[in-house]
Order: sequence, then structure tokens, then C-alpha cells
Amino acid sequence: MKIPDEFQYLTPYNMNSYTYSFVSGKQQKYIELQYYRDENSLKFYARVLFHVETQGAPGIVHGGAIASVLDETMGAVSFLNKMPAVTASLTVNYHRPLPVEKTVYIITQVEKTEGRKIYIIGKMVDKNQRLFADSKGIFVKVPNERIGL
Repeated sequence: MKIPDEFQYLTPYNMNSYTYSFVSGKQQKYIELQYYRDENSLKFYARVLFHVETQGAPGIVHGGAIASVLDETMGAVSFLNKMPAVTASLTVNYHRPLPVEKTVYIITQVEKTEGRKIYIIGKMVDKNQRLFADSKGIFVKVPNERIGL
């Protein structure tokens, strides 16, 4: 199944709760994001478009921009599954350069939990399933009041 086919069954997530996020907040003009949640699984999805202002090498999205978006979507999957957490470790593997102005899709999911640790994986692909980056992270659960929830 191609990624856009999966998205047609998902409801877009209300982005108003991300008003002040570094990655998806209202001040962000160079990365277009729409989040989606699958209510029946521990997965979280995003459709992303990096504009030319996110480039590192000419015409190529900066690796830091890719890492930031993966980090946010991985953190979001923990929050939306009632496990608020912060990043303890993030590893990103870049498989091929991502051209600016190309729409890509992110899928993140919780692999397992151990005590306060949440192990999350993510991948960034295009509509034909070509892999641009994947990630693994360890997130640490925090009390709701510690992060303003």
C-alpha cells in the first residue's frame, strides 16, 4: 500500500495545540506539516513539505530540519497515547538526500515501553515508499504537571 492511501482513512489532527512548537508552531513558515493519528494503533503520521528556506546544500533539505521534524512526530506519538515524554536519545539515519519542495510522509510508532522509557521508531518516505530517513529514539515519561498539562 502506498503511503497516501493510508492517509485517506485518517482524520487530520487539529494543529491548534501546536501553536508554539519550534517545528510546527504558527511562527514556522518554512515547514508545512499536517499531522494524522490512527485511533486504532500506537502510530502517528505526518505529511511534510520542506520549503527552500530549509536547505543545507543547495536544493537539499538540511539534516537538522529533518531530525527536528522526526523528533517532534516521535514525541507526539507518546503524548497522544497518554505517555507524555521528552527526548533522551535520538538517532537519525539519512538514506538519500531529500530535495526541497518535495512532499514526504512520516510514520512513527511506539515499539515498547520499559518503566519510564518509551522506545519509538520513525521513518520518512515519499509517495512511492522511497526511504529518505529513519529514526530511533528513547523518550522518558514525565508527569503531566511538569510539562504544563
